[in-house]
Amino acid sequence: MSEARTFKIKSTLARQLQDPGGSQVRDLERQATARLETHRDDAMAAVVATLDALDALCAEAAIDAGPRVYALASSIVDVAGYFDTGPLFHAAYSLCEVSDRMLQAETWHWPSIQVHTQALRLILASGCRVGRTSETLLAGLRSITQSR
Repeated sequence: MSEARTFKIKSTLARQLQDPGGSQVRDLERQATARLETHRDDAMAAVVATLDALDALCAEAAIDAGPRVYALASSIVDVAGYFDTGPLFHAAYSLCEVSDRMLQAETWHWPSIQVHTQALRLILASGCRVGRTSETLLAGLRSITQSR
């Protein structure tokens, strides 16, 4: 009886898979962040346009504008979530929360929306930096949110 012999054949693909390659996660993350930052100016311009639309809704003070306010605030949260906007994200989230509570209660208080819009503009104008001013603004918005 003859003994069976086995042979390992190294294919080109097998050799390529053994060699380390590709990119490290931290490098890919850095590249993705850099590419995302190229869109920051356009994104912040979109936030300004959304704030303009919120101002127009506040001036109009239409009874049925609640869902539009929430949708606009939500769009700011969406944009702010992609960038390191810290206080801008939190202020927009607060506006979503306050408008949602107003919708649920079926009562509307336009000054609360205007204060949020003004705070968002101030935060945006300061470059969305965390600091004493942004912390004071966010504390004020929290007090509005808790009272609604």
